[in-house]
Amino acid sequence: MRIGELSAITGASARMLRHYENAGLLSPGRDLNGYRHYGPEDAKTVHDVRCLLASGMSLAEASSMLHIVCGDERDVSDDERAAALDKLDERSRQLDAAIARLRAEKAGIHEIRSNIERNYGRA
Repeated sequence: MRIGELSAITGASARMLRHYENAGLLSPGRDLNGYRHYGPEDAKTVHDVRCLLASGMSLAEASSMLHIVCGDERDVSDDERAAALDKLDERSRQLDAAIARLRAEKAGIHEIRSNIERNYGRA
């Protein structure tokens, strides 16, 4: 299938598919006229990449984890699996810290709002 077909099937724009190719996530063949030619496995790869990106991973993170998370588990070493789990745990800790920071900011805004209402009444 050509890039337009893959785009229609996956929901990823042709520009994004070329970006995935430049990042090494896709390796389409080429027709005699130079057009990219994708196989059914490329649609799965695009779907898997988009799922990883939707979880908040960067493209580089998704690239490094794609074969671990979405590939054949027999092709993944214990060290790779452990490293992936460590990365995910670290990202989870970063998200927890960000959530705590945002909750504190929200509490501060509520406090400021309450002070304004208490001192000046509600507008």
